[in-house]
Amino acid sequence: MQDLIVADLFAYPLKAARAVPLAEAAALARGLRRDRRWLLVAQSGEPVMLKSHPRLATVAIGLDGETLVVTGAVGPLLRVAPPLPDSAPLPVTVKRRTLAARVAAPEANRYFSELLGETVWLALLAHGEAPAGEPAAADPAVSDGLAGSAPYLICCEASLADLNGRLVARGESPVGMDRFRANLVIGGGEPYAEDGWRRLRAGAAEFEILRPCPRCPNTTVDPLTGEVGPEPLRTLTDYRTLPGGVMFGVFARVVREGVLRPGDPVSVLE
Repeated sequence: MQDLIVADLFAYPLKAARAVPLAEAAALARGLRRDRRWLLVAQSGEPVMLKSHPRLATVAIGLDGETLVVTGAVGPLLRVAPPLPDSAPLPVTVKRRTLAARVAAPEANRYFSELLGETVWLALLAHGEAPAGEPAAADPAVSDGLAGSAPYLICCEASLADLNGRLVARGESPVGMDRFRANLVIGGGEPYAEDGWRRLRAGAAEFEILRPCPRCPNTTVDPLTGEVGPEPLRTLTDYRTLPGGVMFGVFARVVREGVLRPGDPVSVLE
């Protein structure tokens, strides 16, 4: 079997926007430090999601320390500093969890309101803020940020290559790993070997695999154009429909914190 390695690392500083590739990351128990800390909130108080606002997929994001850098959307480059501790609080409900966020500066809210054609607020969940009404030591299998289902999502290049072979055989275009919004991409091995993994060592960190990741229509949004089509979900449905949904990739949590870098070896411990 081909040796496994960390092929790529990604954080998603703004929920539903593009990934930021990482040259190094500390894999912490409740998620990568800057992963899905920012989000947009609609007038209803609900988070703005990719399925209702596919244009968000085209928003290119960067990080300069703790500052969010937005390019390629509307107007000039936008730099957004973290809101001050006394900034207006904004409760946000994500998958039945109420999170305490803080609203960014007015120019950031105007920028994203113009982009989406409706009034929205850009907000940040501060590190260490537990969901409202929950103790700080909440379920360690839940992200400290806005990922919702688990702190980490792991996908494998071999599985993507298998999917793309099926797409091409049907006359469809191959897709990139960016359709699946993984934090940790693993190279090597056999397609869908991750289905049987229970515990991994990657770099200096160890992960427990929690469950497969059911895929939703978000995978059908082209992150370069924001256009929506039937693939790759249609093809995945044909052969990856398992109990619980159409699966691609696995959710995970860290059981031993450590630093990760692309190129690090990966070992299947169980």
